Amino acid sequence: MGIIKNYIEKKKKGMEKLHVRKIIAYKVSNIAMSVFRFLLLLGLGYVILYPLLSMLSYAFNGDYLGNATFVWIPSKFSLTNIKVAITYLEYWDSLKNTILLATVSAVLQIFSCSLAGYGFARFNFKGKNLLFLIVLLTIIVPPQTYIISTYLDFRFFNFFGIGKLFGFKVNLINSFWTFWIPSIFSMGLRSGLFIYIFRQFFQGLPRDLEDAAYIDGCGAFKTFLQIMLPNAASACLTVFLFSFVWHWNDYFVSNMMFQIKNEPLSVVMFRQADFSRGKGPVGIDWNMKYMLNAAVLLNILPILVLYVVAQRYFIESIANVGIKG
Repeated sequence: MGIIKNYIEKKKKGMEKLHVRKIIAYKVSNIAMSVFRFLLLLGLGYVILYPLLSMLSYAFNGDYLGNATFVWIPSKFSLTNIKVAITYLEYWDSLKNTILLATVSAVLQIFSCSLAGYGFARFNFKGKNLLFLIVLLTIIVPPQTYIISTYLDFRFFNFFGIGKLFGFKVNLINSFWTFWIPSIFSMGLRSGLFIYIFRQFFQGLPRDLEDAAYIDGCGAFKTFLQIMLPNAASACLTVFLFSFVWHWNDYFVSNMMFQIKNEPLSVVMFRQADFSRGKGPVGIDWNMKYMLNAAVLLNILPILVLYVVAQRYFIESIANVGIKG
């Protein structure tokens, strides 16, 4: 009996030691994973924040001779770079053009793309799958492949062939209609993606809402406007923010469509701002690096403000949209 008792006690001690080792190994692995996640997030944060912090440092630096000891904190704080950039960018006029272009285009895309997405989600018609496949293809087709034909269509715009009957054409280049007309017909920037978002969202809504509207005497279009679209507020907010930011940042298409007037900030920043060393409107020497950073800061500042204001609503809308397969 004593031998058996000793064996049992040794077994218990061995199990206790093994249990302690497992607990220590578990805690060490948790600490290691926490350290790894911290270092990973720190590295990602550095990659994301470094350009912004560097931009702020150069934009507010007043040492135009280039102090070698200057790294992050400006050796001489100054708003001169911002003032020169505002003058050369014609900032307030360009800002007004950009806000008007991006806002109206985003609103038009919300209505047209939601209507198209609702049609794909709720109605069955011949060629539906083929048409939706074409919509998906528009997401991956780069604008460089059709920009020439698009430019010519707006340069000699004849109202979809109607003008040929009366022998007249209209030049829409340098007007906002080069963006607004495609947005009206769900062919604006990234419209294929927005149609897909709305289609997936409407497919997730219960059909009881539409059945109740039909019983009350609503037609398909009235049901869409009064029942389905108000329930798609989260999807509308998502599409609006995406569309607004993409129109704001677009340079390639805007550079083709705006050449004389109504130029947005993305075009003016590269076309009109002559960031070379010389005498500026304030009568001082300036450095190209500082001026360019100030101009970029002015360009992205409204988007940063929009992000700070709408961040919570944007995250909630993304969670509510919940793109489903």
